[in-house]
Amino acid sequence: MQEEKILKFLKGSHQIISGETIAKALNISRVSVWKAIRKLREKGYPIKTTKKGYFLEDKDFFIEEDLNKILEKISLFKKIYLFPETTSTMDIAKSYVERGENAVFLAEKQTKGRGRLGRSWESLRGGLWLTLLLYKPPLNLKEAFFLNYLSSLVTAKAMIETFNLPARLKWPNDVLLFGKKVAGVLLEIKAEVDSLEYALIGIGINVNNPVLEKKFMIPAISIKEAIGQEVDRASLLEKLLINFETLYLKKKEILNLWKEFSETLGKEVKVLTSSSTLIGLALDLDEEGRLLLKTKEGEIIPIFSGDCLHLRT
Repeated sequence: MQEEKILKFLKGSHQIISGETIAKALNISRVSVWKAIRKLREKGYPIKTTKKGYFLEDKDFFIEEDLNKILEKISLFKKIYLFPETTSTMDIAKSYVERGENAVFLAEKQTKGRGRLGRSWESLRGGLWLTLLLYKPPLNLKEAFFLNYLSSLVTAKAMIETFNLPARLKWPNDVLLFGKKVAGVLLEIKAEVDSLEYALIGIGINVNNPVLEKKFMIPAISIKEAIGQEVDRASLLEKLLINFETLYLKKKEILNLWKEFSETLGKEVKVLTSSSTLIGLALDLDEEGRLLLKTKEGEIIPIFSGDCLHLRT
């Protein structure tokens, strides 16, 4: 609790603050201040120590108070767990499944973030790295795909509604800004017979973090780069979670809205599946969430999953 109070105190200051000032303001000893500062620095918070006191060099981080305010506006998720640094929020979320509650797992930095097919995802400070844990969601195994479309959809909508950015959706799970990847979604489920035991939805968004040059199929971009200045991540997270709760289980509306924001439908694409490479026109999504691809020969092929590349025309 003392660490949280000191962190909030430093975040609200734009100048160096002495340990004595912090101790008096929080009614604790200077030794307690020193110990708390040391623990915070061990957790990765960039607190600079000088002869005059302490200064927080980077104030772009979450505190519990921010997250509790968001929780007051939603009911689907009961808790937001915050980690200054972890391997992967997906791994952490999986270890909490037995608690039997819907929850959000948020990390300031991931050391082993991953995307589809086990690809690494750079997760430096300043991004929005989270996993949503849904315990026993009322969906059967064949309906699990709705969670993937819902998650990319609400991510795009949050960017549009918070920052007025022209976010678009690329099949199957990417969010684009100006043709570049700004966010991605990863879905993992466990099912028993025909019901879902749990679903883990990993969402990674480039917000204020530096975007490395490493590419897979398309270049990347951050919201900060798109806007030209650092933005508030808490407002983006809040809008994302509110939209998720609002659209949750509204299957028809999810697919219709996804199509409305789609950058893929109507384009010539190349889709790499586990067994073949297909080229054609991305026509539509069917009721089972499959991409309907029309080949040059006129054949319509339903595709469950794959890597999609938009072709230049």
